[in-house]
Amino acid sequence: MSNTKNRRVILYMAISVDGFIAGQDSETPWSEEEWVAFQEFVKSCDYCIMGSTTYDIMRKDNSFVPDTNFLVATNNPDKDTGVFEKIVIKSGEDLPEGEKIGIIGGGNLNGSIADLGLIDEIHLDIEPIILGSGIRLFGDHTPKLNLKLQSSKKIGSGTIQNHYIVL
Repeated sequence: MSNTKNRRVILYMAISVDGFIAGQDSETPWSEEEWVAFQEFVKSCDYCIMGSTTYDIMRKDNSFVPDTNFLVATNNPDKDTGVFEKIVIKSGEDLPEGEKIGIIGGGNLNGSIADLGLIDEIHLDIEPIILGSGIRLFGDHTPKLNLKLQSSKKIGSGTIQNHYIVL
C-alpha cells in the first residue's frame, strides 16, 4: 500500500517538438543535455517506474542509471525484468511507498497512469527535432489533464524543460 498523503507522482519525458516520445522504431534521438537532466531526475526519485518496452530499450542500451530503484510495470507475469521488480498498476494503491515516484515511459504506461488520475506533475524536455511519427506521450490513451506551468528553462543548446503541475 502506498503512502498517498505525501507522495508525488511525476511523469518525466523527453519529447519531440511534434509530440512524440520516440520514433516509429522506438528510437530516441535526444541530446546529451537531456540525458544528463534525465539522470539527475531518476537519481532524485524514491522509485522510477518504466513500462516493459522502455525496460527492453534501456536493457539493450545498458542505460540504467546506477543507484536508482527501477520497477517494471507489466501485465505479463512471464516478462523477464532481470534484477528489477515487476509491478502491475491498477490503482494508486499499487504504487510503491515513497515521496517521489518517477514515471519514465513509455506511452502506454504514461497513458494508463494518467487515466487513473495519478500524475501530480509533468516534466517535459522538449527536444529541437521533428520525428513526424512515432509513439505519443500517452500512447493510444486520450486523457484530459489541466496543467499549470510551474517553470520553463533552457537546458543545453536547444532543449526546453517545462515543469507542469496537474490541476
